[in-house]
Amino acid sequence: MKKLILILTVCLAFGCKKDLDKTLTKKDWRIESITVSPAMTIGQKTSTNYMELMGLSSCESNSMISFSSEGTYVWSSNGALCDMLSDTSIKTWKRDGDQIFLSAMPKSPMTLKGDRLIQTTSTPAAGIIYTFVYVYKSR
Repeated sequence: MKKLILILTVCLAFGCKKDLDKTLTKKDWRIESITVSPAMTIGQKTSTNYMELMGLSSCESNSMISFSSEGTYVWSSNGALCDMLSDTSIKTWKRDGDQIFLSAMPKSPMTLKGDRLIQTTSTPAAGIIYTFVYVYKSR
């Protein structure tokens, strides 16, 4: 009986891993929102809505991530002039539980919550540390 329970536990653990990986790889993940804290001023606008500050046609407001089952991913955007940001290097991802680690940003893992990926990063600028929260939704 103990062996049966052990076998079922192992099968469940590996089965769940594959299901979560399929959740990542079966659809594209498009940016839904970017929040910045504290509020940032660009030009004459001050806001915590970074997508609004950058403009609806910006690269940030039109970004997308596609994960492959082979452990690579592609970040792309169809915003204005985004082709100038072209990066052809191979980027990899790995998952540890509900966290997804991207090779391009290993210290800022994404967290999988249902149909959303959430990533928090911090950037210093002009003596202020800005915290960005990116939310991607599967589509």
